[in-house]
Amino acid sequence: MFGKETIEYLKNAVQAKKVTRAPIDLQILPTTRCNAKCIFCPSQAVSKSEMERFAPRWLEEPMDINHGIFERLVDDLYRLGAPKRVHLTGGEPLLYKKIIPMLFVLRGTFPQAEINLVTNGILLKDFASVLVKFSINRVSISINAGTRPSFAKQLKVPEKFFDQIKDGIKLIRRERAEKTIPQISLTAVLNKENFKEPSDLLQLALETQADAITYLALMDFPFSDEQTRNPVLTETEFQEFLAELAKAKQEAKKHGIYLGFTGNSLYQGRLRAEEIYRKTPCYAGYTFAVVWPDGSIRACCNCETVLGNLSQNSFYQIWNSRETQMIRERMLRIPELGPPELCDCLECGYLFENQEYHRLLTTNE
Repeated sequence: MFGKETIEYLKNAVQAKKVTRAPIDLQILPTTRCNAKCIFCPSQAVSKSEMERFAPRWLEEPMDINHGIFERLVDDLYRLGAPKRVHLTGGEPLLYKKIIPMLFVLRGTFPQAEINLVTNGILLKDFASVLVKFSINRVSISINAGTRPSFAKQLKVPEKFFDQIKDGIKLIRRERAEKTIPQISLTAVLNKENFKEPSDLLQLALETQADAITYLALMDFPFSDEQTRNPVLTETEFQEFLAELAKAKQEAKKHGIYLGFTGNSLYQGRLRAEEIYRKTPCYAGYTFAVVWPDGSIRACCNCETVLGNLSQNSFYQIWNSRETQMIRERMLRIPELGPPELCDCLECGYLFENQEYHRLLTTNE
């Protein structure tokens, strides 16, 4: 992702105002359907008025990507130069009926690429052997809890699904045997229901032999019912979380398990990026792109501007169009002009990557 060859390419592309390869990092949503209703998920918890403002696509009927469009996309990516990383997310990607052919095509076409799957894990047991067979690099399981009651409350599903997920994780571990992949990462969006649970999550990781636990910062968008559904922590609760996290990290280190929090402690567990983007350009559009199930292409998962649609044009045409290049150049000027009108940069999920690209481009490391 951040090797010298990649940084040299990015430097030349920015200077020349022209891309000469596929996105370094590609996110594909096979489906927007999901079998959970997480309390912090935009599609479930955000008011309709706010959804219409910042993410109207989530108001559309659930959809799956056309597999023929996906295969043409892969052909174009191969022609342009393979992505270094592909994320399959959603929705719940394991609900996509052709997820196995999708994984087969991706791994067969891009044998050197890092392929990651983001799933809630409810169906994991059914696909464990496939994920190992296709050498998926990482399975990120959005379990969000270390206890059954907390899990059920956050995902709004029966408690028995908690045990199904554990069985799925254990099966991956058995199937992979002495291999190191898929890496198994448990993730938890930090909120009022799980901030006391770092030790519980660690016990879950020890039981299932997961490799890592990551707490993610909460996207602090306007919720439908501020009084009953807003899961933002108070300052006292956040400090309690940090204390619990510190204790659990010491124990996790003894067992070789990574345990961390991706957020900035200044923002009380919320995802915030305004200070960073006052001095950091956005390289999405050069380094990153998102494929929506309807075939539409975006430069970022938090931008509503559509670069084009695969049902009308090839990815090659969309990626190399003048219109897309104009958007790239505008995103580089975020420190000067602020976020583009249709981009929610405040809650950027690609923040770490942008910071790292900018650091490497400006320090000549």
